[in-house]
Amino acid sequence: METAPATLIEPLGSECLDFTGLAEADAIEVRKAIARGENFHGYIPTESLGFIIRNYRVLAALGVLEAPWLDAYVHASHFRDQGISVLKDVFDACDRDRLRALKPLGETFTFVRGERLTLFRGCAGPVHSMGMSWTPSLDKAIWYAAHHVEYYDLPNPAVYVSTVSIAEIYCRLDHYDDDFIVHPCEAWRVDVPANEYRLNRPR
Repeated sequence: METAPATLIEPLGSECLDFTGLAEADAIEVRKAIARGENFHGYIPTESLGFIIRNYRVLAALGVLEAPWLDAYVHASHFRDQGISVLKDVFDACDRDRLRALKPLGETFTFVRGERLTLFRGCAGPVHSMGMSWTPSLDKAIWYAAHHVEYYDLPNPAVYVSTVSIAEIYCRLDHYDDDFIVHPCEAWRVDVPANEYRLNRPR
C-alpha cells in the first residue's frame, strides 16, 4: 500500500495538518472528512491515535477534535508510548461541553453543582500511573488490576481511590464499562487482600 511521504504536511485553510505515515488514500479521506466537519476515526482506526496526538491543537482549532479523539481513546489498548501528560493535554484541548454532549455523565449519575464523586482505578506493574480512566465500582477496579496481571504479565496489582468534583470530569465513556475521564489531583491506595485480585469476580 502506498503511504504518504514521512514529512508530508498538508494545508487546510489557514492551518496545517501532519499526515505522516498515513496511506495516501487514507489521508485524502481524512482530509475530506475534516473539511465536512465529520468524525474521521473510521477511516484510519489503527492510526487515529497517533494522527490526533500529532495534530490535536490544529484539530481543536478546526472544531473536529472531540468525536475522533473519544473513539481513538476508547479503542486504544494502552498508552505506554504517550504518557499521562500527553493524554491530559489532548483532553484539555477538547471543548468540555462537546465531550459531555457526545458522552454525557448519564442518567444514573444525577449530580447537582458542587457535588463530588468517589472513583477507583485498578493498576499493576512496577510503576502505577494515575491515568484518565476511573470507575465508580471498586469491584471493577479490582478486576482491572487482575486483568493487567493476567494479560500483560505485570506484578504488583493495586487499586486507588480518589474523590473528585463533578466539574473536574471531562465525560463518561460507556463502550465497555462506565469510565469517568478525569485526572485527580490526589489518590490513595486501597488495602485490597491479595486473593481478591482475580478475573472471576463480579463486575
